[in-house]
Amino acid sequence: MDPNVPNEKSELKVLVVDDNDSNIATLKGLLKYEGYTILTATNGSMALEIAEKALPDLILLDVKMPVMDGFEVCRRLKSSKETFQIPIIFLTVLSQTSDIVRGLEIGAEDYVSKPFKPAELLARVRVHLQLKTAKDKLKQNNMVLAETNDQLSLLNATKDKLLAIISHDLRAPMGTLKEILNFIMSNYDDLDHQKLHESLESIRDSIESSYTLVENLLFWARNQRGDILFEPGMHNVKKIVDDSIKLMTASANSKNIRLTSEFNTNEPAYFDSNMMSVVMRNLTNNAIKFTREGGQVSIHVDNYKEDPENLILVEVADSGIGMKNEDARVLFKNGNSFYGASGYGQGSGLGLKLCREFVERNGGKIWAESTPGEGSVFRFTLAKKAS
Repeated sequence: MDPNVPNEKSELKVLVVDDNDSNIATLKGLLKYEGYTILTATNGSMALEIAEKALPDLILLDVKMPVMDGFEVCRRLKSSKETFQIPIIFLTVLSQTSDIVRGLEIGAEDYVSKPFKPAELLARVRVHLQLKTAKDKLKQNNMVLAETNDQLSLLNATKDKLLAIISHDLRAPMGTLKEILNFIMSNYDDLDHQKLHESLESIRDSIESSYTLVENLLFWARNQRGDILFEPGMHNVKKIVDDSIKLMTASANSKNIRLTSEFNTNEPAYFDSNMMSVVMRNLTNNAIKFTREGGQVSIHVDNYKEDPENLILVEVADSGIGMKNEDARVLFKNGNSFYGASGYGQGSGLGLKLCREFVERNGGKIWAESTPGEGSVFRFTLAKKAS
C-alpha cells in the first residue's frame, strides 16, 4: 500500500505495547503497511500515559512484561473513563485456558497467540477496528438523536406554554371586553356620560392588556426558536427611556400617574436596542399597571456604584402595591411569574421572563426590591463597552 495515498485507515491509531523491540518493529511494519497510524510503548506505564493522551482506536498489548504486566495495564485502562472503550487485543505466549479467560474477564476484546500469523493478526485488528468505528458512529448518532429530542421537547414545551397563555391569560381580557361591550349595547340608552366613560376606559385597559400580552408572546416565541437577531452596539440609554415614556404616557395619564425620568449620566452603553426597548417597555408598563391612581413611576439612570467605570444602572421605581421582599429576591432567579402582593400579577409572566432573558443576553443582570404597600424598584445593568 502506498503510504502517500490518503485512506480511512490512516485516521485509525493502533498502540503496540511490547517490551521486545524486535516484536514492536515487526508489528509496526506490518500494521503501517496496512495504512494504520502506529504508536508504540515498551512498558505498562508508558502505555497508560500514551493511551490517555492519544486515545488510540485499538491496543495490541503484550501480556508478559516486567514491573507491570499486560493484565494490570488492561485493568487500569478499563477502569478509566477516558480509555475504557478502547478495544484491547492481548498478544500472549500463554496458552492455558485460565489465562485467556482472565484476560477476557478484565475487559480485553480478543487475544492472539505468539508467534502470531500475520494474516490472522490483521484480520482480528481489522474486525475490532470496524467494530470500534461502528460503535463510535452509533454513539455520535445517539448524541445527535438526543439533541434532536431535546429540541423537540423544547418545541413541545413552547407549544404547551403558548396554548396555556392563549387559553387562560389571553382569554380573560377578551372575556372582559366581550362582557363590557354586551353591557353597553344592552343598556346604551340608560347609560349616563360618566358610566359610559368608565366602560370605555375598561375596554381600553382590556385591549392594552391583550396587546401587551400578544406582543410579549410573539417576542417570547421567536426568542425560544432563536429567530431574534442579536445586534449589540453602542447606544444612547436616554433614547430607549424616552421612547418608553412616550409609549406609556397615555396609560399613565389615564390613572393620573406621574411618569418621570432622571439621568445622572449620559454615557452610551453596549446593547441590542430592540431587546432593551422591550425590557424598558415591560418594566414601565408593569410599574404603571401595579401603581394606584395618583401614584408615581420614575426611571433613574446612573453609573452603577459597584462598578462605575464599566456599568450603567437603570432603575424603574413605582409607588404601587409592592410585594414581599423575599418574593422580589427570587423573581428573576427562578423565572417565577409572580409580581405584586395578595396574588396580583400572577399569570404568564412573559414580560418579566423576556426582561431577564434579554438583559442577560446583553451581559447584564436584573433584580428587584419591594415592600408591600410601598412599591417596587426594578434594576438592571448595562455595559459601557463590549466585553
